[in-house]
Amino acid sequence: MKRFLNSLLLLIAFPVLADEAKVLQIFDQKCADCHSDGDEEPPLHGGINLTKLQGNEDGIKSILDRITRPDGTKGRMPKSKGNPGDASYLPPLSAEEIALVKAWAGGTAPAASTPATSAPTPAPADAPAATPAPAAEEKPAVAAAPPRRFIPVTEEVRRIADDVMKLSESAQPFARYLTLTNLANLRDASGQPVEDEKQMETYRAAISKLLNSLSHEGQIRVPTAVDEDKTIYRFDLRDYGWTQQEWEQHVVSGYPYALRGFDARRETEIADATHSASAWVRADWFTFAAGQPPLYNQLLRLPDNDRDLEKELGIDVVGNLQNKRAIRAGFRLSGVSQGNRMIERHELGRYPGAYWKSYDFSPLDLHGQHDLFRSPLGPVGAGLTPNKDREFAHDGGEIIWNLRNGLQAYYLSTAAGAKLDRAPTEIVQDKKRRDGAIINGISCMACHESGMKYTLDKPLEQFRDEVGVIALKAGLDRSEQRIVEDLYAPQEKLHEVVKQDEERFKKALEAATPGYDQPLDPVERLYKRFKADIRLETLAAEFGEEDPTFIEKLKDTRDADLESIAAQLEAGMEFPRAGFLDQFRTIAHALRYHQLDFTPIAYTEFTSGASKAGGNVGQVVLSDGGKLSISTDKPHYVKGDLMTVKLKCTEGVFVRLYHFSADKKLTQIFPNAGQSDNFIRGGKEIILPEPGAAFRFRMGSPFGTEIILAVASPVQFTDDGNLSFAQGEVFKSFPETDLRQAKKRGVKGLTVEVTTPTGKVVGERSAPTFSARAVFTVSDH
Repeated sequence: MKRFLNSLLLLIAFPVLADEAKVLQIFDQKCADCHSDGDEEPPLHGGINLTKLQGNEDGIKSILDRITRPDGTKGRMPKSKGNPGDASYLPPLSAEEIALVKAWAGGTAPAASTPATSAPTPAPADAPAATPAPAAEEKPAVAAAPPRRFIPVTEEVRRIADDVMKLSESAQPFARYLTLTNLANLRDASGQPVEDEKQMETYRAAISKLLNSLSHEGQIRVPTAVDEDKTIYRFDLRDYGWTQQEWEQHVVSGYPYALRGFDARRETEIADATHSASAWVRADWFTFAAGQPPLYNQLLRLPDNDRDLEKELGIDVVGNLQNKRAIRAGFRLSGVSQGNRMIERHELGRYPGAYWKSYDFSPLDLHGQHDLFRSPLGPVGAGLTPNKDREFAHDGGEIIWNLRNGLQAYYLSTAAGAKLDRAPTEIVQDKKRRDGAIINGISCMACHESGMKYTLDKPLEQFRDEVGVIALKAGLDRSEQRIVEDLYAPQEKLHEVVKQDEERFKKALEAATPGYDQPLDPVERLYKRFKADIRLETLAAEFGEEDPTFIEKLKDTRDADLESIAAQLEAGMEFPRAGFLDQFRTIAHALRYHQLDFTPIAYTEFTSGASKAGGNVGQVVLSDGGKLSISTDKPHYVKGDLMTVKLKCTEGVFVRLYHFSADKKLTQIFPNAGQSDNFIRGGKEIILPEPGAAFRFRMGSPFGTEIILAVASPVQFTDDGNLSFAQGEVFKSFPETDLRQAKKRGVKGLTVEVTTPTGKVVGERSAPTFSARAVFTVSDH
């Protein structure tokens, strides 16, 4: 073992021969969901920098320990419970997957092995645990790639201006640009780029895939890199069927990061040539904004109901059903729908392609017309049978269809066909998200990264209709049986059309992302990259700055709001992207950046309530859409003042409060010796200290900005020692100077029960944690 660990110190100098793309896919799809520890971005995910992870000896050892521990030989992942079929059950990594991770950890190529099936067979309970890979033999060091240079905003503007002026006058008004400069410029504490070249290639692929996934035209058009660093990409609005007015009205009007004044002459040249107030926008923001409603709907011009959509696409759904020109397949479990699901395929009417729609049923009402196996001849009103009892009544649906260029577009709807931006989680869920929400556009692109998806991720050979054969035995009359036989497709027909549609999409995807061979959806990765919290090390790049002392500029303003922002970042806290717009505007104004006017977009991602941080009132959104809020009675205190803290949560949670002083001392102030019960009932507001309590919060030196951090969990924290107090001990003091460490205290091993819709307990899963903070100042007078 010692030899193995010592070899890890040399890995960063060795070439990584294991298939990194597959390792990333394993982390993202098999590890990230459970091993999140309450973080927005889990420690292991598809966008992690593998090169940097290899330099982390403890991190590598932890990963290998987890994938080879005995739990994995009992037929499930270490943190999952139960047996196959249970909601809490997760199959273990296959032998090939374990070999891939071990080979990557050792910096070697994996040995050839039999390809794994999509549903690994559990190993016997008494199978021995795998052992860590032996130390890699010493090899010549490989020269490190030259460090990526920082690109100033002035150079970015110059490059765009030079490129625009090379275009013909007729093309200039339609030229637009997406930039990755801010991501290429990111540096860690040692000055090294945060984003390696493989991640940058993912982001470049995301630009092209997204643009073409929003296109109204019949050809795939790959945007053009205009600089040798490949951080600025030009595209023509006409290539995707967009108008100049749509760009200004939907994109520019909501773009919050348009800072000007770096090179006034060239900025004017670009504006005059393109006739646009902002001809260039950040690619990460555009991917986030256009990957979800409302911008996704606006750029694709999606109508308000599925009937109008079908009319635009030249599809007569009812007519096709009555004339047996559609095919169907139904399932008890689909992996997305919580109840029954039926999928239905139609040919597009105006150009070659497919139109798939699903009929989804809530698991809370699976009887009568809500039972697809009993009533297979809906939907209501389709006229497939005069027997109303045999018409299914679904609760919602999802639609996938081919664009003219072969890629796919998506639509969510109610049972009545009304457009939805976010699907009801009681009907369908995205199990990769903490809140389970399926958001139109981005959730669908991430799930269907390779085209059509088979039920429960089974291989195509196991993909078959489950409804027809059962419905034929459910007392249908002969005419109803013939309709079921005509519509519910035999396995060979289903496979034929799915393969056809899959090949159409893959051909278009390869054209849109030439050379990109990673299994993870690039759009989802860039979307998540933008959504990540703002940290101390990423703040400067938001403003195009390189200066590692950018944070000092905030302090030098002597502005209370900026000093508060600086104090929080230096304390190790992050600003949620959902609420960062206020801080961005505050910083831009105080540092005299010229920010163009904009109207904030109501992103579907954040419509359940944005997390707030920065003042003496803070809040965070909980997994069910509720909120935890914390506030202090004043934003500023003078020496000797007493402080009270208000807490309120829409659901019952266990809470602990940490005080982070101006001299970076960390103290747990609740629960404490005077009030050890830290459970807050849902909907109840509590004030600390309560009248007559045996403790007080009195303000004193040192003076400056201070923080109260609230951490909440649906179950009690696991560090029992910090929930009890010795004689004479009122509060708990800790040596940390970083609030990120406080957020994780007592979280390891935190689990909650998993229940079925009927209330049956079937296992356990990692419990989510949430944090919010209140910020205030203290002075001596």
